[in-house]
Amino acid sequence: MTGFVILFNIGILMPSIAEDLNLSPAQQGMLGAASSIGNLVLALPLGWWTARFSPKVVIASTLVLGALLIFVQGWSPAFAVLLIGRLGFGVALMAMEPPGAALIAQWFPADRIVFVNSLSNASFGFVMGAGLVATPFILTLLGGDWRMAFYISGGVYAVLTVAWMLFGRDRHPVAKRRGKDPGKPDVEAPGASTSIRDTLLHRDLLLACLGMAGAVMAWAAFISFFPTLMLDRYGVSLEWSGGLLAINMGIGGIMGVAMAFLLGRSRLLNPVLVVLGLAMTAGYVAMTLTGSLPLLVLYAALSGLSGAYFPLLYSAAFQLRGVTRDRIPIAVAAVMTAVSVGMVGGPIMTGFLEEAMGELRMPLIIASMAGLILVPVGALIVLVTPQADEPGSGPQGPVPGDSPAPFGADAASK
Repeated sequence: MTGFVILFNIGILMPSIAEDLNLSPAQQGMLGAASSIGNLVLALPLGWWTARFSPKVVIASTLVLGALLIFVQGWSPAFAVLLIGRLGFGVALMAMEPPGAALIAQWFPADRIVFVNSLSNASFGFVMGAGLVATPFILTLLGGDWRMAFYISGGVYAVLTVAWMLFGRDRHPVAKRRGKDPGKPDVEAPGASTSIRDTLLHRDLLLACLGMAGAVMAWAAFISFFPTLMLDRYGVSLEWSGGLLAINMGIGGIMGVAMAFLLGRSRLLNPVLVVLGLAMTAGYVAMTLTGSLPLLVLYAALSGLSGAYFPLLYSAAFQLRGVTRDRIPIAVAAVMTAVSVGMVGGPIMTGFLEEAMGELRMPLIIASMAGLILVPVGALIVLVTPQADEPGSGPQGPVPGDSPAPFGADAASK
């Protein structure tokens, strides 16, 4: 979560960086997207490769590399070095996702996965919000020195790296017994693994990836460029922009937990996801059209409601019917690849459109429309959480006669 704060506070730091390094709008867009470019190619191979090793060791290695790359970004004497530093840091951060998913599957039963991911998403919202609120004040105290802001972030990240090495633990599964207490963590059932092809072509995984790419595209564009739009067009300070983005993410985290708790096994999740896509687009568009702080707070809250989409779609990777638990890191890597598509596409598209149009508001409105992809995804995807002891459900592995459901399979067979 702290790593993502360092990634996404680039929007707050962007005016200072652009002035210091004399960046064009297109370069600013590339900088906003750089952290995810490498993941478009590397997320799936990393998910497959890191699944062979201890999650604790993999995460520790990526934390050490990430800390070093944060200091590289602060030192950057030129745009190219900063770009490479952010690209490498993004790869190191995303490489934590598959082993992190493996830890969740080790420690929690299937019927708790959505709730666990919702709590994680809520924590993410609050940590991100706190980071975005604090960054403008820290930047002011540092006299606008964005480099020192990176050095401080690197120090915090190094402390967290040491903490993980001291306290992080794996939980190695043993053979699963059918009919066990559903309140206890699941462990792997013996039997053949689902093929990588059937995992990646699973209908619900493809829908989750499509929804993630669109929603993240809209969100990443706003994280990267909303503070600049508010400052240049409406005279809204970076402190207020950080606070508005914090409201947006905090409410999204709370909504995710609430829906996981109240609707965890309900088919109402599908129409809710449709509504979230509409709320995201309406809220983001409205935020570009006014400099009124009361209205901006209202619209930030409206668009923040849509943040609950993330734990719902992310958890789909844990719950693919007929897919064995050892393939969860592969499914999560696919979802994170889709996240990278959105994180790359949103800022780059917005930056180049701003350069072509000569203004920023319309490019952000266009980027907001990507959130509408959640509407058809919400209508089609299966989001019902399996019971902890339901045969053949998600991470618990298949039972005889239960087959994977790749793309194009008859929905009734599921």
